[in-house]
Amino acid sequence: MAEIATNRQGAGMEPAKPSPVSSRAIVVAGVAFLLLFVAWIPLYNWFSSLTGGNELALGIMTAVFWLLVFGVVVAAVAWSRAAFERWDTRDLMLVAVVGAAFGPLFALWTNIYTFAGGFLGPWNDLVGGFWWLPAILVPYIIRKPGAALVAETLAALVSVLAGSPYGFVGAALAGLTQGMGAEVVFMLTGWKRYDWLTLSLAGVASAVTGFVYLWPIYYVGYSTQLLLITLAAYIIGVLIFAVVGGKLLGDALLSTGVLNRFAIGRERRQAAASGEF
Repeated sequence: MAEIATNRQGAGMEPAKPSPVSSRAIVVAGVAFLLLFVAWIPLYNWFSSLTGGNELALGIMTAVFWLLVFGVVVAAVAWSRAAFERWDTRDLMLVAVVGAAFGPLFALWTNIYTFAGGFLGPWNDLVGGFWWLPAILVPYIIRKPGAALVAETLAALVSVLAGSPYGFVGAALAGLTQGMGAEVVFMLTGWKRYDWLTLSLAGVASAVTGFVYLWPIYYVGYSTQLLLITLAAYIIGVLIFAVVGGKLLGDALLSTGVLNRFAIGRERRQAAASGEF
């Protein structure tokens, strides 16, 4: 079945419509995802009280919770039988290359983020949008289920190995939550739409989920005004760096011909052949 789907895509045929099972899986994943995020802030406060300030224990409990969230998303996508059936070796290699490239860049970007804090003040997170770039760039190129989630998580995990000062909880798990935010939006379109509006909505969702995750960790003492400024900075920064930057970078790479064998290249050729581009 996977070979048939691949051959159809390679021949320029439209991908099959989501089955009723796939649609139900999308709804289940979305609802579970939102419920877990609503529960996160009180749960983190509860974890803190249970561990009595023990950072290791708190980190373990946090990791277990977000692995549970990850498991819900993976189980729902697997249930829909849409997950990695449509991935090929090129897609996997691209995600690996992006993760390997952006991981060290993420770690180095911490210096720019810290420097910018000297003159941006509470709007410092405007420059933090760079950390969201793989969550938009990779799905824009390969257009497959799980692309945003896997790419952002892998890059964040590599950043920890490259020396990110935020560690596993502040970087790797943050990347997981950011990727899930974008993935939910792409999931709701059936992984078929990658226009400016969809990419922007994915960016906003990713910024919000990343903010919600980090709220009880870094922002628990913030005033309401400062929280709103921080959230606004998250969203604007992600729209600038990840959405605009990711799409422009993807289009620039496409113009060189290196992406011709990926989904973005195939769809561009189909659009050109039909006179849409």
